[in-house]
This record gives sequence, structure tokens and C-alpha cells, in this order.
Amino acid sequence: MPAAPQDLHAGRTVMAEGLSDLPKGKTGHALPMTASSAGMFATTLRSRRARQKSALPPLRWLPRFVVGRSGADKVIGAQVDMSQLWLSVPRRTLRKSRRKSRRKSLGQQQREFDSDLLGNACAQAATWPEGMRLMVSLEDDQAPDGDFNNRLNTVLQDSGFPVSRLDLVFQESGLAQDDRETCYTLSALRDQGCQIFLGGFGSAPSSLSLLRERAMGGLLDGVQFDASMLAPSGMTWRQSGDAPLLDESAMVFYRAALETVKTLGLKVRSIGVDIPDLLAFVQKVGCVEASGTVLAAPETTAQISERFEETAGRPRRRRMARTAEGL
Repeated sequence: MPAAPQDLHAGRTVMAEGLSDLPKGKTGHALPMTASSAGMFATTLRSRRARQKSALPPLRWLPRFVVGRSGADKVIGAQVDMSQLWLSVPRRTLRKSRRKSRRKSLGQQQREFDSDLLGNACAQAATWPEGMRLMVSLEDDQAPDGDFNNRLNTVLQDSGFPVSRLDLVFQESGLAQDDRETCYTLSALRDQGCQIFLGGFGSAPSSLSLLRERAMGGLLDGVQFDASMLAPSGMTWRQSGDAPLLDESAMVFYRAALETVKTLGLKVRSIGVDIPDLLAFVQKVGCVEASGTVLAAPETTAQISERFEETAGRPRRRRMARTAEGL
């Protein structure tokens, strides 16, 4: 029976690489390779080489240290992110993945890259000692989405790496998603011992980086702080009973944030100061000015003009002109 076309091609390939008929007059050699066996050998060889080409080599890790004042730093694990992954992925693999990804959206590509990164990192970290933690920085700016935990569970089951030793770094835009699904996803991760970090703090385009750049460039005089942000959030956990007027954790956070603003030489003014507790807060943090109903209610043009005249020490003059504000 004539051999199949692929077998013939494989047989010629094997012969070209040095496998030939047995030399005449020699004994102790194996029988000549048939076209069928040569085809199976070449097919196996090609598939093995393909797997080696597409497989990712070991990742490059950055050791994690607990920094102590005494200088005796302690290693607690290692971290890897997409920038480290690019250093170790063969170029042929990247070209192949790019060709396949032309029909995919950017978000889908980011999710697939993150899944590959998580899978390889967890598989290689599964051999670490018990106390070492793995940190992975993710590229998907929409993570954690609703299906993130399902994808992560698949990775953990395949690798055998425990979620209690995993730390994840999400981008700011992903953590900014203010919906219950995102909160439930993060809560489930933290309940299992996974630590969550915000990546790129102060470096991404945000109010913090804008504040630093404009203040150092001499283009900004101050910031306006809305004191209403000190009110308890509807998503904030609390015990049963009446909610407090001000959120204690928010007060601690914004007090430190406003101190940072003042270190840049900027002034702080507050708005929304509508209750005495807020007035006490803005006084303690050193705001240079404030406005709100606890200080004065909104006034008409005539009333504000009269107030200015009193401030300047001028006698009051009753205005008889009819204005639209008085109708």
C-alpha cells in the first residue's frame, strides 16, 4: 500500500537528517526505518518541538522583604508582574499570540495574559516553602470582574497553590468600580487569606499625581475639600444602631491626606461644613477657610452686599429697589 502524503514527506525529512539504509556487509544494526515508522517519529518530534516553543520558561522573580529598622531584612516571598513576564517569553510565542489576538478585544487579551501569568506563577510557586507568599501584579484594568474568582479557582486547582499565600495587585481603575459584585469578589478573596493591593499608587493619572505635578510646578495655590466625604458611606459596615454623624476611619484618612497637601505648600479650603462636628474637624486640620450652612446660609445678592458693607464698617443702607430676588 502506498504511504500517505504526510508519511512520505516525513520519511524524506528523516532521511535528509542523516538516517539512511544500513551499510552493506555490516551486522548488528537495526532494520532500516520504514516510511510509516519514520512518519510517526517525525510527527512526534515536531509536536515535541512545538510544545517546547510554546511553553513559557521559568519566570523572573523579585524577592519580597520585610524591611526592619535594624537592617536585618527578612524574605517573605517573591513577586512577578507582566513586565517580568515579557522578559522571559520567547519572541516567536509573542508573535503567534499577537496574530491570534487581532480579532480579540483589548480587555479579553488582558484577561488571557493575566490568566497565563497567574497559572505559570502559581505552578512554579507551588514548590516554595510553606511560609513564602506569592504576589502577582495584574494588567487587566477591569479586574476584578464578576468572573475573576472563577478563573482564579481554576488556576489554583490546576496548580495546587493555596489562595491563603497569594497576594494580588489590581489597577486603580479596577478597584474603583463601585458595585456590590466587585466588593463581594474582593471580600471572598480576603476571607480566604488573599491580600489585595492597589498598584501604581500616586503614579497613574489621578488627583494625587496631578496635585504633586502642579504644586511643584508653581501652578496651584490650594485644594478645595468637600467635608461631606466624612459622612458614613452606605457600604460601610457598622454594628446595629444609629449611624455616627462622622466616619472615624474617613476622618483619620483625610486628616493625613490634608497634611500631605499642606506639605506641598498649598492651602486647604473646605466646603459642605453643615454641622458643628465638621466645623471642629476643619479647624483641627488647619483649613484656611470654610463655607457651609453651619457658618452661614446661602444669601441673595442684596444680603451678601449688605454683609460686605458691615464687614467694611459702613452703615447699613436700606435698599428700596425691587429686584428679581425679592419677588
